[in-house]
Amino acid sequence: MVALAAPARAEAPPFQGNYAGGDAENYWTVATACQTEGCTGTVSSNQGWQVPTKMVGGLWHFLITKPDGAICADGSYAPAYIEIEVNPVNLNGVISLDDNYSCPGGNVTQTPFTLTKVG
Repeated sequence: MVALAAPARAEAPPFQGNYAGGDAENYWTVATACQTEGCTGTVSSNQGWQVPTKMVGGLWHFLITKPDGAICADGSYAPAYIEIEVNPVNLNGVISLDDNYSCPGGNVTQTPFTLTKVG
């Protein structure tokens, strides 16, 4: 009798280095410690932010918060939250945000994008 082993689940490729995506002015620098479920790292941008990232369900997830990033219709300020997930295999991702940020009356939008490794 010959027993066949179950196929091994492939580890995601490293999500490390410099990436461009969305537009020519935005670059991210990614530093991750590993490529398996629950791994963590950081993502920083040439736009001045740095946030933690974590692999969940095979995708890298992170949240960019911009305090007082929006001015609401009533003149008050509200934070802007931008959720991002990236597939490390094909570098496709989705940006999710409320088009009115944290102000009342917005709609959540999801915009696909693709990163390109640069360097």
